[in-house]
Amino acid sequence: MVIVRSAGEADNLHIRKLVQASLASFNLVVEFDGLDAAIGSAGLPASKNLIELVAELDQQVCGCIALEALGSVNAQEAKVFGFHVDHHYRGKGIGRSLLTALMSQAKQRGLKTLYLDTWDNMHSAIRLYESLGWMPAPDPAPESGANRSYVFTIS
Repeated sequence: MVIVRSAGEADNLHIRKLVQASLASFNLVVEFDGLDAAIGSAGLPASKNLIELVAELDQQVCGCIALEALGSVNAQEAKVFGFHVDHHYRGKGIGRSLLTALMSQAKQRGLKTLYLDTWDNMHSAIRLYESLGWMPAPDPAPESGANRSYVFTIS
């Protein structure tokens, strides 16, 4: 059974390894001091993320996701960062569990709009987003580290 829970400090190393391996599987390089800073700080006391979740299966951290506020502290918009599932665990509903938990917590916090960026070759992820009601948005700027964007309006 998949367990989705808040990330703690002890999870940070597992998250970093997971993200590095996940990005490498798509021929991408991790940038914890840049584009991947939000997920790189997951679980740490200094993290500025609103929500940080990990998924566990068989007592192994096998997925992660973070949500970072856009704008001021009281902003009603946020962006998903660092949504990764270990390639050994893909196809088991872990990504869906993580994303739906994050969306639920975002709604509880009063957020209204969520954004995320992805790559057009991440077909499984795109199918997941669209199945949960995420809509295509204008493509992100080239320096964003992705080439597709999605938006979700919380009702």
